[in-house]
Amino acid sequence: MQADDRSLWERSTARSYLRAYFRLELRMLWWFRSSATGRSLALPLRHVISQNPTRDVTALTWVAFVAGIFYSGYHFTVNCAMNLGFVLLTRAVIAARRPVEYDVHLKQLADRTRGAYGSPDLATHMAVVVFLQLSEKGVDDARGTDYEIFEGLIWGGALALVALVALSRLVAGSRFVYQVALSLATGALGITAARTHVTSKIDPWRDEWHNLANNAGHVVWLTIIWSCVAAYVAHYAEDNSSHFFSIPNDEFTRVMKGIYNQPGSRGYAPKRRNKRGQQYAPPDALSNLSARLSQRPRAAPEI
Repeated sequence: MQADDRSLWERSTARSYLRAYFRLELRMLWWFRSSATGRSLALPLRHVISQNPTRDVTALTWVAFVAGIFYSGYHFTVNCAMNLGFVLLTRAVIAARRPVEYDVHLKQLADRTRGAYGSPDLATHMAVVVFLQLSEKGVDDARGTDYEIFEGLIWGGALALVALVALSRLVAGSRFVYQVALSLATGALGITAARTHVTSKIDPWRDEWHNLANNAGHVVWLTIIWSCVAAYVAHYAEDNSSHFFSIPNDEFTRVMKGIYNQPGSRGYAPKRRNKRGQQYAPPDALSNLSARLSQRPRAAPEI
């Protein structure tokens, strides 16, 4: 009887069920591209999906985040910054694989940078955090005024934006269904946790914002936040797959052509000077090979 060299995990029933589940997940993602109904649903969303983050639908989340700093205030900023740091740290630790790593034929339309791990999804999580907090602030401002009738519209618009971002990650093939669902849950829990344990215990920013002694707690939080942002930007700048800090292909090609086509080099190695001061180009491997081939005796032609 031949012994089975597979490990206990490879022979376990749990692994078989897990593989079957991921095959089901991949079939759901392929549904947007293979079935007529899925393609008709995905076609409008493809116009708002891009590999460039500035042209992707997720840019709405970051624009709303910046606008919320001035509209919603300090507590909103701290809450969003804490959730952002939580997602970046958690997904770097977990390093969950993306669908394209299970099926190379599934073309990924967004989130193609090396650090864009699958779970939790940054776009979905932050969409929940940003849009739900802004809608809550808008409903509070509208309550008791003539605009109170728009409360349902505000909540509906926020939920629609969250659903749009979440669904776009599935159409793009960059996230599994369970990763998007988990990110929706972590976004809601992140708002509650940050509000309960941090922002509710911080006093509002005082009028004399320039008096750092009266706003020591706020200054500490802002220092931590901006330090994390600077560290993330520095890390992102080192990643040449970044759309913001990478070297463009045209620029890289231009520089390499300039080095290759130096005056006097004609594409060969740069010339050097011998003891007499005469210039010469050191032979490279290709030149040596060409010289050896030219020195080989040629066979006599057959008659």
